[in-house]
Amino acid sequence: MYLLLLGLVLAVGLGQRLPEFALLDPQGKLVTPATMKKPAVIVFWASWCAVCKAEFPGLHRVAEETRVPFYVISREPKDTKEVVLAYMKAYPLFIPLLASDKDKPPEVANRFKVLGQPWTFVVDAEGKVVALFAGRAGREALLDALLLAGAELP
Repeated sequence: MYLLLLGLVLAVGLGQRLPEFALLDPQGKLVTPATMKKPAVIVFWASWCAVCKAEFPGLHRVAEETRVPFYVISREPKDTKEVVLAYMKAYPLFIPLLASDKDKPPEVANRFKVLGQPWTFVVDAEGKVVALFAGRAGREALLDALLLAGAELP
């Protein structure tokens, strides 16, 4: 519990804008806070994280149901673009895993002040954080956060 509270104090906080970053999606499209023009979910993970792997099917279902953009960013320095692409091939997901362009994903995690994984941010169309989950994010909590972010859910 203490770690959770500490994380909530240190992480990019509620109501704050996303820090700057520039990463590539699997199709090579640049993703930055400026390109995220609608509510979205950003999840920090690591390829070795068992909790992250267990969480992905649930995130995948919410992403498919809502059509809200989900972005997954590794905070592990060893998760190179090649590792990320191999992971996506082994575990096909609807959710894009972002790889580095000018920024390395661990540096992006540092800008977000992420202390662990999974670490999930829900942002509104203006790039402001409306919800933060340290650890596994539940389906209902994610849906509530997306509504708070202004997402139009089916």
